[in-house]
Amino acid sequence: MYIPADFLQSDINEIEQFLHDNSFGTIVSTNELHLPIATHLPFLIERDGNDFILEGHMAKANQQSELLKKGKNVLLIFQGPNAYVSSAVYDHENVPTWNYQSVHIYGTVEPMSGEELRTHLGKMVSLHEGKRETPLNYDTLPAEMLNSYSQEIIGFKIVSFNMEAAYKLSQNRNDADHQNIIDDLSKDKKNRSIIEAMNRSKK
Repeated sequence: MYIPADFLQSDINEIEQFLHDNSFGTIVSTNELHLPIATHLPFLIERDGNDFILEGHMAKANQQSELLKKGKNVLLIFQGPNAYVSSAVYDHENVPTWNYQSVHIYGTVEPMSGEELRTHLGKMVSLHEGKRETPLNYDTLPAEMLNSYSQEIIGFKIVSFNMEAAYKLSQNRNDADHQNIIDDLSKDKKNRSIIEAMNRSKK
């Protein structure tokens, strides 16, 4: 990923928080014809020092599942908020641009065993049900139903060996332009997340 120096994010703690907040990612690999293939999936993220271990699962019917069973290297893409930035708000003439946050993780796939897959599914459900007023209890779901569904999916871990993070949040603009961009983006409620990220990047 091309990352100009102004937009390089190297704070491992910040990246870890970003991954937890934006854990629905895209897994990209190449098939035997060297053509890229991608699937959009939720991931569980754990940190191991400066590396990450990411867990996921997908349908066996997905052609990409056969590639993952072979334990090849993959690229994971996690996208944060983004917004169009008009140069009309600058104090000088310039061109428009786009603000965004993105993290790329390169890793090696390790297929899960059946027991590991069951544990993974329980952790996934617990994580996303945890804040609900009446959460679903994975352990009380019928074993026959869970076994049936488990036969239709594969589970896998991805151990990272490289990571790139780009936070393009107008850090290269002077204070006046930076505030003008925020004021302009504030006119649309959908830009709230990117504005919060811009404010954090300036601190």
